[in-house]
Amino acid sequence: MEIMSNGIYKSPVHRVVTNREKERIYVATFCVPGPDREIQPVDGLVSEGRPRLYKPVKKYVELYFETYQQGRRPIEAALI
Repeated sequence: MEIMSNGIYKSPVHRVVTNREKERIYVATFCVPGPDREIQPVDGLVSEGRPRLYKPVKKYVELYFETYQQGRRPIEAALI
């Protein structure tokens, strides 16, 4: 979402906080584009006043796991 919004919406870093007093229930949801799909900022969100921050990215899942194993955030690899 951060790439498509050209940085308007930030991708959060996932953190788990435990609470010994309350039981916690959650649902993990993933949205993964197909490997042949290209992710890039929406043209309407790029202008002279707000230049493109991210390059087009294909195979996002591969990029995700490659950068994650290096201890980096995948979003950093897409920055121009």
